[in-house]
Amino acid sequence: MTATYSDFARICTLFYDYTNNAEATAKFVEKKIERFRPKKVLFIGGFFLVAKELARKGYDLTVVDYTVEMVREAKIRLPGVKIFKADMRGLPFINEFDAIISAGRVFTHMLNDEDAGKALASFEKSLNHSGILFIDNYEDSKIMKTNYFNGKVSAKGPEIKITRESQTEQISKKPFVVNWKAKYSVEENGKKSEYRDEMEHRAFSREERRALLGKSGFEVLEQGNNFDETSFYTIARKQ
Repeated sequence: MTATYSDFARICTLFYDYTNNAEATAKFVEKKIERFRPKKVLFIGGFFLVAKELARKGYDLTVVDYTVEMVREAKIRLPGVKIFKADMRGLPFINEFDAIISAGRVFTHMLNDEDAGKALASFEKSLNHSGILFIDNYEDSKIMKTNYFNGKVSAKGPEIKITRESQTEQISKKPFVVNWKAKYSVEENGKKSEYRDEMEHRAFSREERRALLGKSGFEVLEQGNNFDETSFYTIARKQ
């Protein structure tokens, strides 16, 4: 049995739920942004349990994802939080947030500098004066060297087990783009299903990220290893 995309959005979000330690990730992100004392925060991407932890800590949170299916999953996990369907290249906000958190390597889908520039310009427009951006990215020197994208990863929760087997093939060096193929095998309540996924992902170098941010009106304040082994984070301020 092969799942439909609508079914798979739920499976994909559960995979995030069970493979990522939301509490530890939220603590990591908060430690990076707390010195700037943001109150109103835009959270972009499907790490909804991380967003839930940050909302629990008292941040005035707005969550954005770009598909109907993932917005549905966000509403299940985040009752009472403002949730919008929007593309990060065209966010419907102007000077509204103290901070933007783009966590979970969602920027990987900006496959060329034009799209990356549109997204960063949209972030810049959405932030208040001197607003802060936390953004993480797959790193070009790491993306093809871990089990996360080149091997088997299992996730287990109440009455469900998800196993993902995946591999990458490099398409280009500048930008650094890989084609990623994955098979998700799901056992849930005694039933089995399978979903195959394939898409291109972009990884960045730290110097490349710094340059793109500079062109989009941001000053890079800090970069370092992220909460996982495949990526790095950047803290930048709107100039």
